[in-house]
Amino acid sequence: MTARMRHAGFTLIELLVVIAIIAVLMGILMPALQKVRAQARRTVCGAHLQSCAKAAVLYADDNNSKFPYCHMESSPGSGSYAVWLRGGQGNPQTPGGFLAHGMFFYTRLITDPKVFYCPGNQNKSLKYGEPDPDSAGGGWPRGDIPDDLGPSQNWIQTTYHYRSLWDGTRWRALNSTKDGGGLAFMADMFSDPTRGVEFHHKSGYNVAYSDGHSEFVKDLENRIEQFGGGLTYHVDHSRQDYVWKKFFDKTAKYKPHKEY
Repeated sequence: MTARMRHAGFTLIELLVVIAIIAVLMGILMPALQKVRAQARRTVCGAHLQSCAKAAVLYADDNNSKFPYCHMESSPGSGSYAVWLRGGQGNPQTPGGFLAHGMFFYTRLITDPKVFYCPGNQNKSLKYGEPDPDSAGGGWPRGDIPDDLGPSQNWIQTTYHYRSLWDGTRWRALNSTKDGGGLAFMADMFSDPTRGVEFHHKSGYNVAYSDGHSEFVKDLENRIEQFGGGLTYHVDHSRQDYVWKKFFDKTAKYKPHKEY
């Protein structure tokens, strides 16, 4: 009876061997699982930008072929990621306080503001449902209309960068008939004057184009970091134009017009 009971269970050595095998398997499987999750986040992000690309085309169809304006300022110098400004109600280019891709929400071409946020984003102050009361710009609060911002939050930021276009005298809207389908107008990168570039995907960026499609642009060495971050990028419109043309535009697909 004692011998049978002894053979019915595991010895300490056998348990340690089993634990060691499980640990080895976990070490092998975890990187694969993390890679699958990263790929899933990248796919969802691409779908978000695809929705924005289609919304932009529909918006342009009803607005003389022009995409939404990005800036209200008369000269370069502010971020192109804001989608809503607390004090923008009086400007005809920003009805209800919305601008840039926020206009897709205002016109109900996109009804879920979560679409404006990459699932790979790790910045807690730039999330749907989490306004940042300690920052001038933070995430989108819960609800349809962003009227419940914190006392110190003046605008809403998203993780998708909306392109600024400068013709030498003023900001202008991208024109789908003049600029062509090869021009990128949104990208999965966030640039801030103080925080630099924040990467959501290690190998590159999802990009939305003016012909209504999105695709992934590789940047394995994160080369954009030396061009797309810091105060210079936000103040110097020529630097912004260079970043988009260098990394995102598909220049072979279109010939930009000189006249706007």
